[in-house]
Amino acid sequence: MQRINKLGFRSTLVLGALVAMGTQLPLSAATTLSATSLRAVKVVRETASTTTASTVWVNVPGATTTVTIPALTTDLVLAQYTAESVCYGASGWCPVRILLNGVEMDPASGTDFAFDSSDGGTASSSSWESHAVQRSRAYTNSNTFPVAVTIQVQYMTTVAGMTFRLDDWHLTVQQFH
Repeated sequence: MQRINKLGFRSTLVLGALVAMGTQLPLSAATTLSATSLRAVKVVRETASTTTASTVWVNVPGATTTVTIPALTTDLVLAQYTAESVCYGASGWCPVRILLNGVEMDPASGTDFAFDSSDGGTASSSSWESHAVQRSRAYTNSNTFPVAVTIQVQYMTTVAGMTFRLDDWHLTVQQFH
């Protein structure tokens, strides 16, 4: 029991010293996935604009597609979403996320990922910019039959009084095995 306490004390002492010296400690570790062959590519694109003022996640209209995972396999799904974007009306940011069968793809950062921002409330409705997000996730189909999985892009604002407009967007989904 005493040995555990001494080790715990030493770890705390070393950790405290590193923090005191200004050393940045990682909160999480990077992850790596790999695949050997491209199985499918899906592209969805739109030139009509869409706008939300929602402070909860809503689907980007039309920004969805499916891929089929063969029976008894694990595939890597890679999704990239690009759009002309403007985020304005209050001080905050406008996040985007990509879901695979309702689960946020990795890195899953929720509202912490700012697809666009209002530049501290100084952006206007004509502050258009081009932005992109890329996410990935491994999906295992343990069934003895193929399963279709849905990829969906969602967007929102982080504070009331903001407007988030997306236009001329492109969703590319690649499926690897």
